[in-house]
Amino acid sequence: MLKGGSLPSPIITPLSSSPLSSKNKIHTQTFVEIRSDIPNIRIYFTVDGTKPDPFQTFRTGSISTYLYRGAFRLGPGRRVVKAIAVTQNGLRESNIITKFLDVNDKYSENYDESLNEYSDNDQSLADQYQSNQCKNDLDRCKWEDDFHLQGNIEGPIWPLNYAGTQVDHLCTPEQDWIEPNRNSQYDYMREQMVERLPPPPPPPILPPPKRVMDVTYEEENFWDRKIKPLSPGNGNWKKTLDHIFLNVYNYVKDERELREIFGWKTFGRIETIRLVDKGSTYQVLATFKKPLGQQTPYEEPPLLLSVPNRKRSSKHRSKKRTRTPPDVEDERPSRHNHSLKLQDTDEEKSTQHNRSLRQPDTDEEKSIQCNHSFKPPIRHEESIHEEEEQTPRIYTEEIVQQGTLISYPHFNVQQDCENLRKSMKGLGTDEDMLIHILGNRSHDQRVNIRDTYKNMFGKDLERDVKGDTSGNFCKLLRSLLYDPVEYDCHELYRAIKGLGTNEEALIEILASRSNKRLRDINNLYPKLFKQSLEENIVNDTSGYFKKLLVALVQDQRPESNRINEKEVKKDAKELYDSGENKWGTDESKFIQILCNRSDVQLKAIFEAYHQFSKRDIEADIKSETSGSLRNGLLAIVGVMRNRPGFFVSQLKKALKGAGTNEDELNRVIISRCEVDMIQIKEEYENTTKRSLEDHVQSDTSGDYRKLLLELLKSPNQRTQKPGKKKYEDVNLSDSEQPEIYDEEIIQQGTMTAAKNFDAIRDADALRKAMKGAGTDEKTIISILGNRDTNQRLEIKAAFKNKHNRDLVADLKSETSGNFSKLLEKLLLDPVELDCSELKQAVKGVGTNEEAIIEILANRSNKRIRSINETYSKMFGKTLEKDVKSDTSGDFRRLLVSLMQGHRPETTKVNADRVKRDAQSLIDASSDKFGTDEAKFNELFCNRSDSELKAIFNQFAELSGKSIEEIVKKETSGDIQKGILAIIRCIRSRPHFFAEQLQKAMKGSGSKESTLNRIIITRSEIDLVQIKVAYKHLYNCELERDISADTSGEYKKLLLEIFKDPSQRN
Repeated sequence: MLKGGSLPSPIITPLSSSPLSSKNKIHTQTFVEIRSDIPNIRIYFTVDGTKPDPFQTFRTGSISTYLYRGAFRLGPGRRVVKAIAVTQNGLRESNIITKFLDVNDKYSENYDESLNEYSDNDQSLADQYQSNQCKNDLDRCKWEDDFHLQGNIEGPIWPLNYAGTQVDHLCTPEQDWIEPNRNSQYDYMREQMVERLPPPPPPPILPPPKRVMDVTYEEENFWDRKIKPLSPGNGNWKKTLDHIFLNVYNYVKDERELREIFGWKTFGRIETIRLVDKGSTYQVLATFKKPLGQQTPYEEPPLLLSVPNRKRSSKHRSKKRTRTPPDVEDERPSRHNHSLKLQDTDEEKSTQHNRSLRQPDTDEEKSIQCNHSFKPPIRHEESIHEEEEQTPRIYTEEIVQQGTLISYPHFNVQQDCENLRKSMKGLGTDEDMLIHILGNRSHDQRVNIRDTYKNMFGKDLERDVKGDTSGNFCKLLRSLLYDPVEYDCHELYRAIKGLGTNEEALIEILASRSNKRLRDINNLYPKLFKQSLEENIVNDTSGYFKKLLVALVQDQRPESNRINEKEVKKDAKELYDSGENKWGTDESKFIQILCNRSDVQLKAIFEAYHQFSKRDIEADIKSETSGSLRNGLLAIVGVMRNRPGFFVSQLKKALKGAGTNEDELNRVIISRCEVDMIQIKEEYENTTKRSLEDHVQSDTSGDYRKLLLELLKSPNQRTQKPGKKKYEDVNLSDSEQPEIYDEEIIQQGTMTAAKNFDAIRDADALRKAMKGAGTDEKTIISILGNRDTNQRLEIKAAFKNKHNRDLVADLKSETSGNFSKLLEKLLLDPVELDCSELKQAVKGVGTNEEAIIEILANRSNKRIRSINETYSKMFGKTLEKDVKSDTSGDFRRLLVSLMQGHRPETTKVNADRVKRDAQSLIDASSDKFGTDEAKFNELFCNRSDSELKAIFNQFAELSGKSIEEIVKKETSGDIQKGILAIIRCIRSRPHFFAEQLQKAMKGSGSKESTLNRIIITRSEIDLVQIKVAYKHLYNCELERDISADTSGEYKKLLLEIFKDPSQRN
C-alpha cells in the first residue's frame, strides 16, 4: 500500500526486439523506456547510480538528474538506472526504483551476440525466470526482485501483490488505480491475494508511442539561461546562488585573460566564504584550498590598528585572516540614527556601567563614548569585515600597512653601499644591482643608504646615479632616494615652478595626504625652496581653485570619529541649496564644507545628500562647477569615499592613450608602494579587468619597467637573502627530494601507471587508430600520454607480437613533425633515450654542451653506469671516447669525471673536511682561479650532495659571497656552464629543470628537443616539483607557457603528459 499522498513507482523496461533476450544484459543500441500510467506526472532519472533529485537538477555545474522525455540508449559498462515519479505541482512523489543493467558495446571487436540471447546452457536468468513461476512470492530472493521485476525500491516498502496491483489495508484495490499494461514475460505470476478481488478491467487504449530519441537531456541547460537583472531576494537562497553563478560565468566567459587564469588554476575545496556589504555594492570573498604540490609561501601582513570605538568580540573572531582590500567605504550612518536603540547584552550593559563610574580623560574618549551611544546595529558579517580590514578613520599614511614594499629583513647598509658603488664604478653600469637594492628597500632604509654612501665614499649617491643612468629610469631612481615628505615637496615645487601649473599634481597630493603629512610638508618646504608652500600656491593660481588649495594646505581638517547627525543634515542641505537648488553656484560653500569636515563626517554628508537630490554629490559637482575647481572637489569626494579607488583613476590617466605620463606614474607608485599599493592593485584589477603589472609591462620598457615592476612586487615574493639568487636553497613544500639521489625512489611525477592496464587492448586500439585512411591522433594521445614507461614498452612489444609490425615505424609513417618525434621518444627506454640524446649532442658539426651537462649532472651513479654500457652496445663506441673527441680542456676533464659514476652517495658530512674544502676554493679563486679548475673538478665530482651543500654554505660564510658569484666572475664558456649546472642541481634539481624549460621556450622559437627530453625524463620522477618551481621562479604556470609556445597535436600530447595524476581517468 502506498503512503498517504505518494505515487506508484515508474517502470524501467529495456526495449529489445528479441522476445527471449535478457532484460539485464543489453547492448548499446537497445533503448530503455521508463513509463507510468498515472497522468500528468514527470519522471526524473539518473544513470550513474546517484539518487534522482527532481528539485535541484543543477549541482555546482554537474548535472546528474534528467527529465525523462523519451526512450534513450546507454553507454557500455555496468549501469545503474534510478527513477522517480513526481506530480507537476511537486507535492507528491513516488519511491525510487532501481534497475541494474549490463551494457555491451555492439560494435566493439570483442562483442559477443550470445550475451543478449538465452542459450540452452544459459541458466543465469532464463532458468531463474522459469523457476520463479513456481516459487511462492515470500520465497523470492533480493536478486530476483532487483533484476527481474520492479527493482529495488528505496524508502519504505508497503504491501504489494506481485500482479502489480496495489491494495490497501482493507485488501481492496484503489479506485483510481489502473493496472499498467505490462508484457506477460516481465510480470510475476498473478496470484489472488484477495479471493473476492474482481478481475482487472481491460487495458485502456493507449496513445501512440512517444517518439524515440537517441539521447536524454535535461529540461533546460543551466548555463544558457538568461541573466535576470536582480536575484529574487525573497528568502530563496538557492535561486540567489543561481543568479551569482550565472553572472560569474558570463563575466568570465567574456574576458580572455580571466578564462585562461581560471582554466589553468587547480582549485580545491572551498574553505571560507563571506558576503560584505560595501554600501552601493556587495563583495563575495571566497577562499579555496590549493592542491598539494602547488602551495607557495605566503606571509600574513601586519594587522591594521583597530578603531578605538570597536569592541572586538572573541566569540565571532575569524580564526583565519586573509589579506583583502579594506572596506574603504566606512560604515554609513543611518539617516534616522537617533531613532535606533542598541539591544545591549548583559555584558555590554555592565561595561557601560563601569564606564559611567569614571569621567573620560581625553577628548578622544569623549568622542568614543558619544559615538558608541549613537552606533546603529549592524550585520555580523559587516562588523567582522570592518574590524579586521577597514582603513582607519583617523587617516595617517604611517598606520596603513598594505604596501607592496616593506622593510628589507636582512638590511646591511654598508654592504648595500659597497654594491651600489661597484655597480656604477668603471665602464658600464650594473642596472640589475641598482634595481635589486633600491627596489627592495623601504624609504627609511634608502635614506640611510644615501647618507651612509656619502660618508663612506665622499660622493653624492644621487649625482652618481644621475651620471650613470638616464631617462625615466634615472628619474625614478633619484626619486626613490627622497624621504616621502621630501619627495612630496619636490613634486609640489615642480608642479608650480616654470610656465603653467600642474593642477593634477597639486590636487592629488593636497587632497590625498593626511593632516600629519601636510604639516610635515609645510615645515620642510620653506627649508628646501626658501618660500612657503602657501605663498607659491597663491602666486601661481587664482580664483576659487586658489581658495580650495589654500584651504587644503592649512591642514586643519578635523580628525574625529564622531558623526554629528544634525550637522550632517544641515551641511547636506547647504550643499544642495548652494548648487542644484540655486541659480548659479556658491563655490565657497562647497570649499568650506569639503575642506573643513572630518572623513567620517563627509561620508555621512554624501549619503545624506540623497535626501535632497536625486543625483549623487559627484554628479552635481560635475554639473555645477568646471575646470580645476571641479577636479579638486571631485578628488576630495573620491578620496573620502575610496582612497585606493582615487589612485586607480590617477593610474588609469597616466597609462591611458598612446603615451604614458611617467611623472604621474612615478608619483603614485612611489608614494603609495609602502602605504596601500596592495589595495590599489586589487581595485585596479576589479575596475579594469587587467592587472596593474600587465598594464605597466605593456606601456613601459627597459630598466625603467623592471624597477616599476620590482616596486609593485608583493611582499611574499620578496624572500631573497643577501648574496643569494632565486634558485638557491629553495625548499618546495610537500615535495622534498631524498638526501641520496635516485630516480627510482622519487615519486613526484605527473605520469603514473594506468589502472586496469591491458597491453594487447592498447595495441589493438593503436593499430585501429592508424589503419586505413587518416589517423586517429586523439586515440594515440589518450593511450601513450597516459601510460608510464614500462606500460609503453609492453604496448610496443604486444604490437609487434600480435600485428607483426613495428609500432615506432607505423607512428613515423602516420604522423609528422614534433608530434612524431615526441611519440618516438616516448617509446624508448629511459636509458636508451639518454644515450640517443647524448649521441645527438656530440655528432655532427658543433657540440650541444647544455644537453651533455644536463644529462651527466642530473643522473644517479647507477643510471650513469647503465648509460655507459648501453651506449657502447647501441653505437659500437664508448661514450667517453665520443665526448673526448668532441670537447677539450677543463670542460672535457669535468665531463670525463662525471661519466665515471663514482660520486659518493652518503648523507654523512665531515665538518673538518668541509671547512678545508671551502677554504681551498677561496684560495683557488683568490690566487689562480683562472688556471686551477682541476680543484673544482676534484671537489664537484668526488663529494656527495650533502657535503657539497655544506661546502657552499661554508664558502658563503667565509667569503661573504655565494659560490655562484665567484664561478661567474672567474670562469667563462663551457666550464662555467658545467660548474653552475652542478651547483644548481645540488641546490634544487626542480629549479634547475624549470630554468632549462624556460630557456627552451624563450625567444621566438622553442627548442623542442630540450623540451621533449626534460618532460619525458622527468614526467615520472619530479615533474610535479618542476611545475611548482617554475611558478616560483617566473610567476606563471608552466602549462600556460607551453600552450602558448606550441601548437597542434604536439601541444595536446605535451599537456596530456603534464596532467596531474588526479586528473587522469
